[in-house]
Amino acid sequence: MTKSSWIILVAVPAVCVFAVATAGCGRAARSEVPAHAVPPEAVGGAAVPAAREGHAGRPALSPAASAGGTPDPGSSAGGHRGAACVTSAGNGNCGPYGYRPISNSNGYTTYVANNMWACGNGSCGPQTLTAYDPGSWSVMSAQASGNTAVLTYPNAQQVFTKTTDTDPALSAFTSITSDFSETMNPQAGTDAEAAYDLWLSHTSGPDEIMIWVDNVGRGSGGAQRIGTATIAGQAFTVYQYRGGEIIFSLDRSEQSGTVDILAALQWLRGRGLVSAGAQLGQVDFGFEICSTGGKPEKFAVSRYTLASTCGPAGGCFG
Repeated sequence: MTKSSWIILVAVPAVCVFAVATAGCGRAARSEVPAHAVPPEAVGGAAVPAAREGHAGRPALSPAASAGGTPDPGSSAGGHRGAACVTSAGNGNCGPYGYRPISNSNGYTTYVANNMWACGNGSCGPQTLTAYDPGSWSVMSAQASGNTAVLTYPNAQQVFTKTTDTDPALSAFTSITSDFSETMNPQAGTDAEAAYDLWLSHTSGPDEIMIWVDNVGRGSGGAQRIGTATIAGQAFTVYQYRGGEIIFSLDRSEQSGTVDILAALQWLRGRGLVSAGAQLGQVDFGFEICSTGGKPEKFAVSRYTLASTCGPAGGCFG
């Protein structure tokens, strides 16, 4: 269950939707990754990187920026502007957004997705996404009581893949940090967590790394403990799922805070779990939802930033 690194090339911006076989609740979400869309001036008749393959799924291109929703232009300052994008479609996307609190957001690479990736054949309850921008969005989700498999991963998505169809090297960055504020409004039977989902390429180890920051009823999710880590003064337990995806689980759940994403990846690289030449394709933040106890529950993000800086050699953005 590893994510392939191949890219589909098309001549126009597009949105990709991924469907993947469901697994135990310990499994990280299989991101519904939108297009690596680029500014119009970058198209010029040349091939434009469109999308990366998800875990076991194949991308299905959509001609619209939002599948099943009405997109808002987005607020570059991170506040409400205009009507929200609202979608109940399982593969519904909102955006793209130009969102200043994300360093490399350019109006073509930033989305918010409903991402009900494991909800085929009527296996899920309803879920509706309402998004103003990546720092102001929520979903109302109602998933069956007692369910222990990840059904949905609504999330804000930032593509790092450049218009040259290459991912920037982790070694090129001097910092990648993120601030977040979220609420899950947990109730009896809630089984969910707020988490980052990081996608790597050009690594011999796992290409999916998760950072769980707020855990309600998940425990380890069935993954095996492989160690502990202190990242930017925060204590994490580190898990790995069947030799694949790695999970940093914050020992003390928090609903708002700062995560040093690059430091976590460097910790893995220093232990040989991520290759020295690894590259970064995408960073997502949202909620893995297994169960809401059979009742509607609101999951909301009220603040989100993703700040990254590049070293003197450059090559991080473009």
